[in-house]
Amino acid sequence: MAGDLCIFFKDSFIIKAPKKSPLALRMIVFVFAMVCGVYICSICLKQIGIRTNPGFLNVEVIDSPCPERDIEPREIPYVHYPRPKTYSRAECKCNPVRYFAILSMQRSGSGWFETLLNNHTNISSNGEIFSVKVRRSNFSTITETLDQIYNLDWLSSASKNECTAAVGLKWMLNQVTVLSLKCLLVSCFFHYRYVLVSDECGKHSFQYLFGKVEAALSIPSRLPLSSLLNAGLSFWKYAIFFTGVMQHHEEIVEYFKIRGVSVVFLFRKNLLRRMISILANSYDRDVKPLNGTHKSHVHLPREVTHSLCPSLFLHVCYLYNNRWFQAEILAKYKALINTTLLIPSLKQVEDTTAKALEYFKSARHIILYYEDIVKNHTKLLDVQDFLKVPRRELKSRQVKIHKGSQSSYVENWDEVQKSLKGTHYESLLSGDC
Repeated sequence: MAGDLCIFFKDSFIIKAPKKSPLALRMIVFVFAMVCGVYICSICLKQIGIRTNPGFLNVEVIDSPCPERDIEPREIPYVHYPRPKTYSRAECKCNPVRYFAILSMQRSGSGWFETLLNNHTNISSNGEIFSVKVRRSNFSTITETLDQIYNLDWLSSASKNECTAAVGLKWMLNQVTVLSLKCLLVSCFFHYRYVLVSDECGKHSFQYLFGKVEAALSIPSRLPLSSLLNAGLSFWKYAIFFTGVMQHHEEIVEYFKIRGVSVVFLFRKNLLRRMISILANSYDRDVKPLNGTHKSHVHLPREVTHSLCPSLFLHVCYLYNNRWFQAEILAKYKALINTTLLIPSLKQVEDTTAKALEYFKSARHIILYYEDIVKNHTKLLDVQDFLKVPRRELKSRQVKIHKGSQSSYVENWDEVQKSLKGTHYESLLSGDC
């Protein structure tokens, strides 16, 4: 009895733990798996979205570097891969481009030289862009214009396709602008066809107005009031002084170095012939003998050559002959050279040339002369090698106006001879280019 009671009490005090519900455990595991799945899916979707984002792909394509080329280390600063804003270079985006600037002076053959360069498939020389005053009004506008040119965003008749390999412009060293009326009244004295001008109202020099032939003639800085009163102030607009590349030469040289711009100097050895050309061009600008139009240069029609003319249509031959006729009309003018200012004018041109060579000597450059290019066409190969473009035979449709002896183009040739005899300019009298 006692044993049975003990067993009773033992059984009464043993409490069994309740079994856990398998459904609850399954729900917990299911919810955990769902949360993990959603998290993993969200990460995957983000990665897929980044890979398929078109904006990201575009950035990768634009910023992808061009393959390295076999370029000499010293040439690397002059190799560029511009990205125009106005169009895409497409498959030519990795074609290197060279930047250049032709520094010359009016009537030195720069126009003819530029037509030769533009005859090359891969060269774009955009002309005398800074002849427009506003583009050279200050250094900021100059750099803005240069940036647009070298970025291949400058559109002109000389612009080539996206595969341009060399791009540049023509820049006149003796560019001038109008003096303010204040400077005129303070320091300018006029007399017929000549004007006394002041560089920033300071150092005085003579300039021949119509031909822009500069002559460094020193005169007293103080002028009598009567001289100013007789100055002919109605012609004040002709007061001019140098601006542009020579005025900002320090900044421009630095710009050329930073941007890797090569300089092509083009000068004329026979400065007397240049003066004759200047006077003839000024006469044509004033008189306009070609049916009231001014022509600085005469070009043949693109389709015409002398050997083919007999076999072409009559109107095409007329165009060809008419261009030669125009050149002959312009060549009939005989210049009257002021022998008093002749030597100073020639010296001023020499000084300007020397200053330009000194200012830009630290830039990569080549020096060319018009006469050498005319006589030796291998000089054009040197230019193409300098610009690192494939060699091509370059041609121009421009017609030479003044041919033969220069004595036939000067009215007072005897006086000119007397003025230059015995000077180091005497050799200019026999020049044939």
